[in-house]
Amino acid sequence: MRILSIILILLTINLSAHTAELYDNPIEFKLNDDCKLNEFCTKYIDDIDIEKFIKQEIENDYIVVSLDQCIDVALKNNFNMRIQEHEYQSSRYEYQNALSKFLPILNTTSYIADYSGQILVGGVLRDTFHETAISVNITGQHLLTEGGKQIFEAKARKYLQRAKKHDWNYNRSETVYYTTKYYYEMLLAKINIEIYLRNLIERNAQLALAQKLEKSGFGTRFDVIRSKNESAQAKVSLLSSLNDFRLSQTRLANVMGIEVDIALMPFEDDIAPLFLVSENLSTDDLFKLAIDNREDLESIKDTISYQKEIKNVYLTEFIPKPLIEYQQQYQGTINHSIRPNYILAAYMSWQPGENLGIGTITKIKAQKEKIKAQSLQYENKLRNIEQSIVEAHSTSAFNKKEMEINKKRMDYSKESVKLAMLRFNNGKGILLDVIQAQGEMTKARVAYVSSIIKYNISQTQLLFNTGTINEEIIVKNYNP
Repeated sequence: MRILSIILILLTINLSAHTAELYDNPIEFKLNDDCKLNEFCTKYIDDIDIEKFIKQEIENDYIVVSLDQCIDVALKNNFNMRIQEHEYQSSRYEYQNALSKFLPILNTTSYIADYSGQILVGGVLRDTFHETAISVNITGQHLLTEGGKQIFEAKARKYLQRAKKHDWNYNRSETVYYTTKYYYEMLLAKINIEIYLRNLIERNAQLALAQKLEKSGFGTRFDVIRSKNESAQAKVSLLSSLNDFRLSQTRLANVMGIEVDIALMPFEDDIAPLFLVSENLSTDDLFKLAIDNREDLESIKDTISYQKEIKNVYLTEFIPKPLIEYQQQYQGTINHSIRPNYILAAYMSWQPGENLGIGTITKIKAQKEKIKAQSLQYENKLRNIEQSIVEAHSTSAFNKKEMEINKKRMDYSKESVKLAMLRFNNGKGILLDVIQAQGEMTKARVAYVSSIIKYNISQTQLLFNTGTINEEIIVKNYNP
């Protein structure tokens, strides 16, 4: 039972110390008959304040947020959404401007002139005069439809306005998707920090024990070196998870439209799977949903219609342009009466296209090529959407199975650690068994949490790919 007396330990370390102390100073143990290795690790780990630990690492105060709060802020502040909103508003005014061209052109001119002097006729002074002449001219013109040009321009601007509205809505869906994705990635990094911090504590505890065993003659130098290697690997994993957390903070803050250096902290300490898309839906069903609901597809279709109307605008350059003009003029002097006169005229102009028609023909041909390019873009978008749906559907199904397997794996690893600890505490096992069991438990928990996050993200991506994602669906299925 001498091994049993050696493994009785107590940690002497300040839990609130900075991470560097945990990295650089191995945990020191003292023999104590009241505490065993597994009891010590449990007590020490239970005292961890993970949010305080992260705050010390990022050296900044953090803001605790939930997913629904992040989505609300993102929908108000996301820069891409704000840009799309201004582009949509601009297209609205351009459409209204095109409609205004159906109104007549009204022009008013007037003048007052003072005339005074003498009239000389044939060398003979005939008269001396002084008059103030007044003229007021009101002209109204109507271009009718300029051979249909105004009609096609108005229709083109209407389609462009609709396309910009679809772009805005699509960007809204993107904002909800990426906010959800980055939030879950940040939560994953937070949970991994806790897992790897616990792992580092265990590795350092085992290192200290290996050193004690070596000094007492019951351990070997090999055990110490192996424990140091395990401790070093644990430090690297913890550093990597801290870096992942900071990067995910930046991505989330950016998509939310807030300062990217603001430290965010997810509200949850754990994660549960979200079931957002029915498993009964096949990829064909999901693709049909996408065709009916994807805003970017509607945007391309309206852009094609816009390009067709622009082609019609160019065609009107071959059509004669009628013009109606009405003038009402008041002329006279102050000393004599001012009298009106009226003019009503119709004009017709015709030009066989721009630059003898060659300029117009080349513009029409160029426009046709744009329409073909947009049509191919639509087909390509359909293919890409179908590919994304197939990938996300397959990934979601895989992640669900992986999640179920990793759950069992984590349960097995917990039981393995208990058995390894029990054997070790009763002198029937070795330290290597405990190290390996705890290492496997760490890997199993990381894999389980990661598979849940990946499943949630793939479910969210399926909603996004089908065009059915919105903040209400995400929040409805969100239970922190």
